[in-house]
Amino acid sequence: MFRGLSELRSLDLNLNPSLAALPAGMFDDLSKLEQLSISNNMSLATLEPGLFDGLSELNHLFLDENSLATLEPGLFNGLGLRVLDLGGNPGAPFALAPELIRHPGAGSALGGTVQITAEVVQGTPFRMRIPLSAIGGVLSAEEVLIAQGAVRGTAVSVVPQGNGPVTVLASAPGLPPPCENWTHLSFWAVVFDPCQLGLTTSSGAPLILYGLPDQTLASGGAVRFHLPTAFPNFGEGASYAVESSNPAAVKVTIRGGLLIVSAASGGKTTLTLTATSPDGRRETRRFSVTAPTAPAPIRSRWGGWRSVLLQPPSSEDGGES
Repeated sequence: MFRGLSELRSLDLNLNPSLAALPAGMFDDLSKLEQLSISNNMSLATLEPGLFDGLSELNHLFLDENSLATLEPGLFNGLGLRVLDLGGNPGAPFALAPELIRHPGAGSALGGTVQITAEVVQGTPFRMRIPLSAIGGVLSAEEVLIAQGAVRGTAVSVVPQGNGPVTVLASAPGLPPPCENWTHLSFWAVVFDPCQLGLTTSSGAPLILYGLPDQTLASGGAVRFHLPTAFPNFGEGASYAVESSNPAAVKVTIRGGLLIVSAASGGKTTLTLTATSPDGRRETRRFSVTAPTAPAPIRSRWGGWRSVLLQPPSSEDGGES
């Protein structure tokens, strides 16, 4: 669409009522583009992943007053923005939620160390600092840094303290301040301090390492755990054993690397898991499980034992309505 315009620096695609889609690759020949405005297009509800790929010089991006409800994964990959405006869309303010994950490029070291990082699936339009804290372990750094235009951040090492799980928490990262008194009349202005409209951040879910969190079972319920996740240093080749402080409370089964815990007579128990590696190393994890108490059996009129579920009388049985 824009062939032969490789020197183009600014592009305005505003106020197009019939503009409903922007195909990926349409900006491929605009590698020097610095300012792009796609605003006030009420038929535009989605932006294709990779739409802005290759626009490494882009620093002003206006996507306000469209009909965008979500931001696609990878949308901001490779961008180095100073100004981003997403205001006036149905999904605004759009939340960027960093997800804590095990670092895919760093294996677990012996001695219990695991490396983690954070991802923002849409990519980070601005550089992000994500504060970290840990319960039950020690971190090698207090934050994950995600470079501008990147999806994944720096690696942080986690060392467990004790036999329980380690919970890593991420606080919501900061964003540049809102653009004050911004209008499209200043579209051509140079902005030195980054600013944004229509974005927010959230903290994301905690990451649990080195074991299993305490569990509370529902009546008749069960939980399943992938044990190699609880013992990341041993991988898939370990063997496992489990002991219960109250064997009657729950039923415990290990099938390969899968631990299944289901309710039995009820009560609270502490499960001690031991993993043994092929070369004889051992690690132990402990967590508690609370199961509902099974209903007590009562003797029927015929002398046998049976379990009943007591319910309040209905109005037909003479109870209050």
